[in-house]
Amino acid sequence: MPNIQLFEYQSITYKGSYAHPAFKAEHLRAFESYFQQNERTPYFELIPKGVRFKSYVGVIQIGNLVIEVLPKADRQNRSKADKSTWQDVLLDMLRTCHLLKAQQSSQANLKLKRNSILELYFLLYLEELESLIKKGLIKKYRQEHSQQKALKGALVFAEQIKHNLVHKERFFVRNQAYDREHQLHQILHEALLLIAQLDQGSQLKDRIGRLLLDFPDLERLKVKAQHFERIPADRKHAPYERALEIAKLLLLNFRPDLKAGQQNMIALMFDMNQLWEEYIYRVLKRELKDDWIVEGQSRRRFWEKKQIRPDIVLRHRRRPEVYVIDTKWKLPEKLKPSDNDLKQMFAYNHYWDCTHSLLLYPAEEESKFHGSYSKQIFLDDRLQDHYCSMGFLDLVDYVQNKRHRNLSIPILDMLSI
Repeated sequence: MPNIQLFEYQSITYKGSYAHPAFKAEHLRAFESYFQQNERTPYFELIPKGVRFKSYVGVIQIGNLVIEVLPKADRQNRSKADKSTWQDVLLDMLRTCHLLKAQQSSQANLKLKRNSILELYFLLYLEELESLIKKGLIKKYRQEHSQQKALKGALVFAEQIKHNLVHKERFFVRNQAYDREHQLHQILHEALLLIAQLDQGSQLKDRIGRLLLDFPDLERLKVKAQHFERIPADRKHAPYERALEIAKLLLLNFRPDLKAGQQNMIALMFDMNQLWEEYIYRVLKRELKDDWIVEGQSRRRFWEKKQIRPDIVLRHRRRPEVYVIDTKWKLPEKLKPSDNDLKQMFAYNHYWDCTHSLLLYPAEEESKFHGSYSKQIFLDDRLQDHYCSMGFLDLVDYVQNKRHRNLSIPILDMLSI
């Protein structure tokens, strides 16, 4: 299966400067169809003879072509890290943010020796289903309507008149069945059939075939978002949580071939701005749990019904220390903060009674810069200076050496004057 790896904000075409031999005109037609169906998707924009990706990363499969869009801190192509390294960074971010879960036994497989992130999702889904089948699929009660030659169950009068007015020897009845043929398994079955359709390799084919044999014979279901919303919180459903999360991701992001000559398309894409924010929040929450309270998306009323909401607030458990962090998945022009960002951080300092806030950017070399506001803040019954710092975090180095270092250490250092 052809596999193309690109970085965010890069372009690909079937002719011209950004041409790739595996990208054809029919692939562009699929992108155009997806663009029309999804009301101008934020994942990419159409350009002559191709597409340009935006600040979303992940994987798109069109027919048998896989396009993997990777994050990159340096958009000027000065990066020392290769695509394989940034793929590792993306995988670590997805795992940390619980967007890529696996059973404990699968952790060794997560270095992606496979073709793409999409195939890794396929593998994890198959492992979840195999685990469920090994434990035993749950049974549920359901209503079953059928024609019978003997009156067994409740007679459905309306259907009896409709179907059996002439055939007096038949009975249209309603029975209660207790088996594995219910909507939960229909959803999982549809996701399994989708993987069988999308997987073009031979490595997973046998496992998919065995799972299809082990699954109950079920009616087909056109799965929509409402089906997942209606799944009740139930103790019996807990083992199904991971499999359902992956099934939801696959089924709701699949766009089948709607016109002759086009190709099926699935896009699993993640907003890098949200992913970066969530990643930093979860890492800090894990590493600082003993000494700090880490709050995400804390809100304060600002004006009328408007609220302000910093990404992360740090509160020391024993000392009166409060810091505000706002994550930015971008490198600022000339490495200077924008006026809007500085005004925003100024408001955070005042509303959260803190003297130090931080704009946190990704980079491949760690550095920091401190700047103070000219207007002091009134805190602890006196006027005090307050600051906004710029911090640049070496994400690649952290992911490659995370066993030997904590991400929270350089972040706290960036907050110290």
